[in-house]
Amino acid sequence: MNVRRDMRSVLAVARGGHGPLVEYRDVSVSYGELLAVNNVSFAVERGEILCVIGPNGAGKTTLLRMTNGLLRPTAGEIWFDGLRVDRMPAHRIAALGATQVFQDIQLFENMSVLDNVMTGAHGWTDTGFVGASLRLASAIDEERWMRRAAIQQLSALGLAGLLHEYPSALSWGEQKLVGLARALLCRPILLLLDEPYGGLDTEEIDRLSRTLKTLKREGMTILMVEHLTDIVMDVADRVVVLHYGEKLAEGTPDTVREDERVIATYLGD
Repeated sequence: MNVRRDMRSVLAVARGGHGPLVEYRDVSVSYGELLAVNNVSFAVERGEILCVIGPNGAGKTTLLRMTNGLLRPTAGEIWFDGLRVDRMPAHRIAALGATQVFQDIQLFENMSVLDNVMTGAHGWTDTGFVGASLRLASAIDEERWMRRAAIQQLSALGLAGLLHEYPSALSWGEQKLVGLARALLCRPILLLLDEPYGGLDTEEIDRLSRTLKTLKREGMTILMVEHLTDIVMDVADRVVVLHYGEKLAEGTPDTVREDERVIATYLGD
């Protein structure tokens, strides 16, 4: 099985849908008396990179946690690929095709980089525990495919030389890229990224940006939150600005750059 062909077939199905892939409709969430997100509405179109920016405490990560089902909104609705998901458990939303790369990567320390990435494929393989234990031919074929797919993803991210290293030997930036490779092996149609550029050096930043743009060309929809605005403006198709839990602005990077409210409250002169 060819991983690139297989991923493209998954994304082709996602592109074939109608309307936005994700919609937030008057979404709010509170922690006691603290209103973390207040009446926020916007949509993520299929096949685009949309970035949510804002200062610390703006509600960015909270928004992602609601999207992947780890947090339920206090009010409003979240729709994913035509289904309302704000009351669904996280595992059901993941099964629909939403995969997140968290700030805390949580790689398996006792597994090699290659084996860590291969775990991303287990959610959709056909062979169960018994088949794998008995080393049936189908299980062996799947394992070979997962290994090839993992190597291909790691190579695309410039990590081919680290296949047999363990996470403790990697830099923080390398660990984040391994986490991205593992997420991509889940075959998502929506990739959620929580400050993916944090801790990366200049070369890793360029590599990640090229990867995200390639994924977008292939049809992937990417929603990320980030505080490195210069990088975001180069990668994103559209930007949503949050400020104290409220949507301050929305539009193309150029539009947001020139928004006087955004300049005054976030970007500065």
